[in-house]
Amino acid sequence: MQQYIKEENIFLNQELTTQDEVFQFLAEQAVKAGIATDAEAIYQKFNEREEESTTGMMDGFAIPHAKDKSITEAEVIIVYPNAGIEWNSMDDSLSKYIIALFVPDIEAGTTHLSLLSTLARLLMKADVTDKLKKATSATEIAEVLNSNIAES
Repeated sequence: MQQYIKEENIFLNQELTTQDEVFQFLAEQAVKAGIATDAEAIYQKFNEREEESTTGMMDGFAIPHAKDKSITEAEVIIVYPNAGIEWNSMDDSLSKYIIALFVPDIEAGTTHLSLLSTLARLLMKADVTDKLKKATSATEIAEVLNSNIAES
């Protein structure tokens, strides 16, 4: 099975309490993982995108995304904070499951839309979201998403 979602890019039980902290954490992890070269640029892109419209979905999920020239490869980082985060979500719920997309500028129209639409469709499936909520390890989360992405 292809690994669309990598276990090493999944962070559980994180002490993050605000959207700003989440964006900083994601930007720093992207640089550490070699996904991007400029944490400050990524942080800014997350904020700019959020100003356009919320990336807080339903049922505790958020899909923030950044497109930037400093991003070297399309990738996903997942964060489960210890507590829900205020995200201006569509159903006013706190976000507990953050699935962040990183897309190079050169792939913005293709990879970005494909990945975003695939993940958004998966998050509309109760069986997928239930499994993601119950997952207690990076391995479980990666397996749920990778198997469902492969099927879509």
